[in-house]
Amino acid sequence: MSLKVLVAPLRYVQGPNALAHLGEQLQEIGIKNPLLLASQSARKAIGGIASRSLHQGGISHSFCDFGGECTWDEIKRVKDLCIAGSHDAIISCGGGKTLDTGRAAAAASAVNPEKSPPEFFPRFGAAVACINIPTVAATDASTSAVSIVYSEKGAVEAALAFPTNPAMVLVDTTVIARSPVRMLVAGMGDALATYFEADMSRRTGTPSVQTGAQSTRAAQALGRLCLDTLLEHGTQAKTEAEAQVPGPALEAVTEANVLLSGLGFESGGLSASHAIGHAFHSIHERFEIDLYHGELVAFGTLTQLVLEGRGPAYLGKIFRFCKSVGLPTTFDEMRLKDVTDEDLMTVADFASKHVIIRSMPEGRQQADKDGRFYDQQAVFHALKITDALGRSLGDRD
Repeated sequence: MSLKVLVAPLRYVQGPNALAHLGEQLQEIGIKNPLLLASQSARKAIGGIASRSLHQGGISHSFCDFGGECTWDEIKRVKDLCIAGSHDAIISCGGGKTLDTGRAAAAASAVNPEKSPPEFFPRFGAAVACINIPTVAATDASTSAVSIVYSEKGAVEAALAFPTNPAMVLVDTTVIARSPVRMLVAGMGDALATYFEADMSRRTGTPSVQTGAQSTRAAQALGRLCLDTLLEHGTQAKTEAEAQVPGPALEAVTEANVLLSGLGFESGGLSASHAIGHAFHSIHERFEIDLYHGELVAFGTLTQLVLEGRGPAYLGKIFRFCKSVGLPTTFDEMRLKDVTDEDLMTVADFASKHVIIRSMPEGRQQADKDGRFYDQQAVFHALKITDALGRSLGDRD
């Protein structure tokens, strides 16, 4: 019988004004002298509340400004500051790239599982506790033991996995409610992929890249709950976010975007949705605006469902959800400038070479001589069909 593994943060805290409880929550896990890494906007939004809570808890701390991109150099800079200040934790406050940087800088070791063979870094970060305080619910990155490393120009260079998940994730939904609505919607796009990718990994028996093992029934159930939560509460959560109110739907969707999606993807597995979402970076210059990770992954999820051969009724249900919250379903909605077949074949080629796409039924467990785990022509056709379906649904509306 195959080994099954579930990984998760040590502690998850969510609710309105949760930041006021930061000091007491850190006391619970024995943190005494953290380094707080924060973007300028995050420090403005939560720095005062966080400092007051830490002072009340008798916890010394220092702040470090985030440089703006999760690069190798930025990770090393934060690591060195942590060691120099004898800090026992790195608390990352902000969006996904801030959290990725702090998580990497805190890690003892790292591995790049997408390399073949995997690339190991036995001594990587400061080997201290990782604590994440997301100020947006745009991705599920805050619960995971994974960081995406970028070049200075914003291109993905590596996806690093670490031996442990964060010691704590604290989500203040008052802060989330005041963040840009588009980021909450992007988080829904990222979370939308969770169930479909985990289910596909289960159906094909493909182990999670993060754990190297099969998923538990718990991880599958969390993935299903994630999807159900989005479909039930997504449109209302967007309305509450527009009103900047942490209402019940926003609470539910925040948990789906951050916790359920994080546990589901990491312990359940990834597939074509993220492979295609990442592949769009290969034609980055063709976009009129920069799309968020979840917006790209949402289109990747629709494309995965086309590749799966889902029926028109089910496809319509998921396409309509995306349209209802503002996730892209066509190339025009993605703001792709005069996209060509050559551009789409570039995306298809990159996606076919991404190791996580091997969990699809027609995927190869080992890359072929050209480095592909999947037929790039099939991905190319699915991309075009997805756009056509999105346009057709828009025409009917």
